[in-house]
Amino acid sequence: MDIVTHTLTGITLGSCLAVHTNSWKKRLSCLLIGGFGGMLPDLDVLSLWSRFDTTFGKWFSLPLPGKAIYSGKLWYSHHGFMHSLAAVLLFTLLIYLCFRLIHKQRRPGNLLLLSFAGGYILHLFQDMITPAGSWGGVRLFFPSTTYLGGTGSIWWWNNYDLFLTVLTIFVFNLILLLLKPLWKKKMPGAVWLLFTGGSFLFMWQVHTRNFNFNRNSYEACEKKSLGIQQQKLPGPVYRQMVKFDQRLPVYF
Repeated sequence: MDIVTHTLTGITLGSCLAVHTNSWKKRLSCLLIGGFGGMLPDLDVLSLWSRFDTTFGKWFSLPLPGKAIYSGKLWYSHHGFMHSLAAVLLFTLLIYLCFRLIHKQRRPGNLLLLSFAGGYILHLFQDMITPAGSWGGVRLFFPSTTYLGGTGSIWWWNNYDLFLTVLTIFVFNLILLLLKPLWKKKMPGAVWLLFTGGSFLFMWQVHTRNFNFNRNSYEACEKKSLGIQQQKLPGPVYRQMVKFDQRLPVYF
């Protein structure tokens, strides 16, 4: 799945956890660190950087060029260690330690750690429903060499309907946060109910594509994915999403 939807998913989860604090500073922190958690697993695409071989490859005497590393099954390949629960634990611990180092006696609140870890984990699950690629899924239980997922239920990109579902949840959560003084104790329940309902809608959309993105060529999958979006979305919305997609410097 694309980095934009991953990041927005983390931010949306952060908005759910933000409702449990009255501090706007902590609320904003939940959103930002949730988005960071949703984005971080794809740090392993660094191997596709045009200068990877002359920098990291040279510094660490890596045996393969970046493009081969990316599609391989080395622990530092794409969908390897960075896409595992072990990475979630490691980076959550690092954030905790960095916070303690910077702020000395203060500890990061549980909401911040949950926002980060939750955003990270949601990224892993979102990638498990994309095509298997050369990996066969994600190495979820690293150091195990077993890859899980890769179901091909959705294409890697062009999932505009899923993005809009996540965006809608986030916008409504943001409105609820602004209206929190009016809702008082009912607020957390309303936010989590919206998130749960949106999650079920997300999965329903995934399983109504009726196309296996593992068994067709790249061109056929790309064309089919766009065709599905054209059928699902109203014409004006679809055209705006395509324009938005074309303006982004990353795959979406």
